[in-house]
This record gives sequence, C-alpha cells and structure tokens, in this order.
Amino acid sequence: MTTVENMPALFVGSFTHSLDAKRRMIFPSSWRNLAGESNQLFAFPHPEEKCLYLYTAAEMMRRLDGLRNGGSLDRNDQQAIRSITAGGDMLVWDAQGRIRVGENLLAHIEVKEQLVLVGALTRIELWSAENFDLALPQDSSAAEDLFFGGY
Repeated sequence: MTTVENMPALFVGSFTHSLDAKRRMIFPSSWRNLAGESNQLFAFPHPEEKCLYLYTAAEMMRRLDGLRNGGSLDRNDQQAIRSITAGGDMLVWDAQGRIRVGENLLAHIEVKEQLVLVGALTRIELWSAENFDLALPQDSSAAEDLFFGGY
C-alpha cells in the first residue's frame, strides 16, 4: 500500500498558454508545487504522437529505479534508451514559472503559438493547441473503469 509520503505527484487538468517572444511558456503554479523541491522537468518527444511527455525529477528516478531493478538490458534496450534520451531535454522553470522549450521539441509538436499542458496522472503531456484533441476514445473500457468504475 502506498502512503501519502511515498505517493507520486498526480497531475490532472489542462492549461492553455501562449509562447512569449522568447519562446517560453508558463508552467502552472499548482503543478510547480506538485513537482516537489526540484524545478526540473524531463521532456521526451512521443514516438507516435505529436506531443511531449514531461516527467518530474522524482518520477524519472522512480522510472529509473524500475529499469535498474528489471534486470540486465540487451543492446537493443540500451540503443532504444539512448535514442529516447538523445531527443529529450531537461526543462527548468525560472522564478516566474516560465519554461523555455527547445526548438527541436517545439518542432516535434508542431506548435504555432499556443500550447496545451495536460495532466496525465504521473506525467504531463505537452501539445500544440492545433494537435490536441480532448475526445476520449469510444472504446476505452480501461479508462472508463479507472475513473468511473466501482471500488
């Protein structure tokens, strides 16, 4: 059973922000508080969707621990990790909560002016407003069971 102290940050909701002239966005203050003491997010382009997955430092450590405890990695696993991390970036917010996202990551999500930050429980997804679609799949019994199922 997970205690509150060990519980990962859970991100829900969505926020739409415009990029400023320096290509920065505001990271919501409520989510900054959830991120803990670190002001870092790790951003990775999704291989099939035009979005970025953002993870807090604590969530990245939790995932790394899972990887370390999963046994040895073969060459393909190591190459896949190398490929994913090479395309990623560490994002840091300033005292005003602004984050600058690199041009390569902005190009991946095809952003023009507005970004949508979406809480997806243990991660945050970053989309361009043009590519974001809030509609749930018609056939997602897993999502429906998770949020609307019994106890």
